[in-house]
Amino acid sequence: MGKKLLQKAIMIGIPKGQPQPSVIVGRGLDSPTPLPSSLADNNAQANANTRTKTAPGQMLGFMREQSSAIKEVESLKERLAEFKDAQVAKLIDPKLIVPSVWANRHESNFGGPEFAELKAELLSAGGNIQPIKVRPLHQEAGVGPSNPPADGSPMFEIIFGHRRHRACLELGLPVLAMIEPIDAQTLFVQMERENRSRKNLSAWEQGMMYARALDQGLYASNRQLAAAIGRDLGDVGKALALARLPAAVVNAFASPLDLQYRWAKPLSEAQQKDPEGVIARAEALRGKASILSAKEILAGLMGDGLSTPATKPAWTERAILVNEQTVGSMSEGPRGTTNIRLDKALNAARQEELLKLLQEFLAK
Repeated sequence: MGKKLLQKAIMIGIPKGQPQPSVIVGRGLDSPTPLPSSLADNNAQANANTRTKTAPGQMLGFMREQSSAIKEVESLKERLAEFKDAQVAKLIDPKLIVPSVWANRHESNFGGPEFAELKAELLSAGGNIQPIKVRPLHQEAGVGPSNPPADGSPMFEIIFGHRRHRACLELGLPVLAMIEPIDAQTLFVQMERENRSRKNLSAWEQGMMYARALDQGLYASNRQLAAAIGRDLGDVGKALALARLPAAVVNAFASPLDLQYRWAKPLSEAQQKDPEGVIARAEALRGKASILSAKEILAGLMGDGLSTPATKPAWTERAILVNEQTVGSMSEGPRGTTNIRLDKALNAARQEELLKLLQEFLAK
């Protein structure tokens, strides 16, 4: 009897949208009897729809969605934190950037073969791939590389990268730069350290940079300055001694860049013992750097045997004659060098022969 009732119950259709039992329990049956799979699936979907229409069901669904959104936000925050200290480089008009008051490059660094090579490299690349670093001069909201001040005043001060900036300025190229708002002491330290890792400054350039920092009160003493930049106190003292030399002494050399750390002590001592004599010798040596080496200039300043530097001949040139016709010349250049110039074209074989003869001659 029970089985017949069960079979009839299965055949009963339940209207759509109404909850349908997944099992039918009848009196006298040993266990619940499952519905066919199709009816069970419909029943599960109907029950789910019914639950979401209730207040607790809707709240549960909302909380699930919120939980997923919160997890996504937290993940994005973690990824953003990785870039917290990152500095973004921007292309800036070099006219909006000015050299730092602590700029330590002598003007000779912005000329000559090395600087020409740098400009050629930047021109080929379309700009500086390695960015320079600047700090903003204006703090007004909205002022930036794409929104310069209305009066056209500079917006940034160079922290480091003066040579790259000058090269881009002369080439008319935008300069790639990182922007960081820092104070004067931090700027000084970053500039000094960065320059040490690149094209080394000369002893005199270093000294001039240190002297400006001390004279303008950026640091109270040599020791404090040396500690800030991580340099040996003795090296800082030598560089400062060169920077404090009288202009006449510095101008006796072909370039201030010729001055070396090890010359600081003897020059300073000579200046202290006989300041008038050193100045007089410096004036006599001025303009003679084209025929004297930096060491010879130093010896002359110290009074060590170069009593008549002006009498040393400049260029002496002798013609190279073949069949009474001049085909070139041989001349003595500065510092005793010998220059040979040939006005006659030589093929590769003749050049090789000449080179061999010169090598044999110099080997004797």
